[in-house]
Amino acid sequence: MHGVVSLLDERHYELVASIWREMRAELGLQGVYVTPFPHFSYQVAEHYEMAAVAEVLADFAHQTPPFAVQTTGLGIFTGGLLPVVYVNVVRDPHLTELHQMLWSRLAPVSTGILAYYHPQVWVPHITLGHGDITRENLPDVVRLLQAHQFAWRVPVDNVALLYDEAESRQDQLTYRFDLTG
Repeated sequence: MHGVVSLLDERHYELVASIWREMRAELGLQGVYVTPFPHFSYQVAEHYEMAAVAEVLADFAHQTPPFAVQTTGLGIFTGGLLPVVYVNVVRDPHLTELHQMLWSRLAPVSTGILAYYHPQVWVPHITLGHGDITRENLPDVVRLLQAHQFAWRVPVDNVALLYDEAESRQDQLTYRFDLTG
């Protein structure tokens, strides 16, 4: 799977990376390293027409000024096979508008789009752990994370494409465009 995302600013990038290191050291969790770039996603798909996506992202970045998002604490997705622990990003009207704008431009050049990212149901979030969190170790994860404060104001200054490199089993940063609008 590939994703159109915004990478976190340096301060919050390091905060999340530090939490990932703590979860690895204290609990042995490292599933999150499949996508080793702290971010939040706008869309995830099985396939993108690469040249067209680059054009869409460059145009979006040129039209969109930097903005900020607010986070409000921890959340847990429980509907899948394994829980996902995340920092909740507030979906305010401005972020919703930007997401819908990106979605409408990306949909024609994407296939296999994950329904979780559809504008009607999208829950913007910053993943802290997935892939190796289970019902058994979830209480330990929550205990570890309760010491952290997750009410952040995160500056957003980019849009990027993370591309799943099947051979390396790790996502790669393929495109990154700074917001300059």
